[in-house]
Amino acid sequence: MKKRIIITLLPLFFLGIAANCGAVPAYDIWEGRDMPGNKSLQQDKTTQQNGRIRVEVLNSPRIEFYKADSDNPCGAVIVCPGGGYKVMCWDYEGTDIAESLAKNGISAFVLAYRVPDNRDGALMDAQRAIRYIRAHAKDFNINPDKVAIMGFSAGGNLSARCANGKDSYKSSDAIDKFSALPNYTGLIYPAYLNKPNEDGYEKEVSEEKYDTRYELSPHIFVDKKTPSSFLVSTGEDYCIDASIAYYLALKKAGVPACLHLFDKGKHGFAADKKNLVSQWFDLYVKWLKHNGF
Repeated sequence: MKKRIIITLLPLFFLGIAANCGAVPAYDIWEGRDMPGNKSLQQDKTTQQNGRIRVEVLNSPRIEFYKADSDNPCGAVIVCPGGGYKVMCWDYEGTDIAESLAKNGISAFVLAYRVPDNRDGALMDAQRAIRYIRAHAKDFNINPDKVAIMGFSAGGNLSARCANGKDSYKSSDAIDKFSALPNYTGLIYPAYLNKPNEDGYEKEVSEEKYDTRYELSPHIFVDKKTPSSFLVSTGEDYCIDASIAYYLALKKAGVPACLHLFDKGKHGFAADKKNLVSQWFDLYVKWLKHNGF
């Protein structure tokens, strides 16, 4: 395979975290060519906050590969960390999830997409990652017809945007000939999917307009060709209506979907170990395996 980069996200090593990610192979999805879209004028920057890794600036999109122990080709999941498109919550919404998927027999990739404030660039990176993985399916020992994308908060929004089936950039090489439409999506407390909460925060909606909370945002499109989805949210999550709106749109279009709603768990509950919502990951793995992963 071309353009293999064994050591990536160099700032992480200066934070003393080499033991966790030094051996993880990573791949330049644009393979060194001029990528479409814009990038930040700032240099790549990664920090730690409250013991968690935050990627604050990223201009060189890539995927980190967590391979499942399997002789036969298996399904693969692209994991998109959240962070409001401002940062990426790299470990607990990214590498931790990918490692757990691999331990459960499902290969996973963590997508490092362009931040901050680059939604168009992020979508280009996500679609390119799907194509890149399918183009190199034999090298990764994965089934190209079982490629899912999942994300948290803004990463969930990014995953849903990939399900639109519309190209975000012009094809320029052999990799771009592959489909960028994922086979399945996993939306974990997704944000920005419905009209009233498009900015991701609670807004007061008058009683007579309550139903508009479940209308999709203009940049989210659902029809019968939209991939099946697994959604999770909680009653304490201020983005819960985004999950409900997307589920209802899938239901209306006749697309199979699972919507799991729990009582407790604040937005960002990926690492929640105390509440019932902590069962979401096991449910997600069972759902993937039920669908041939």
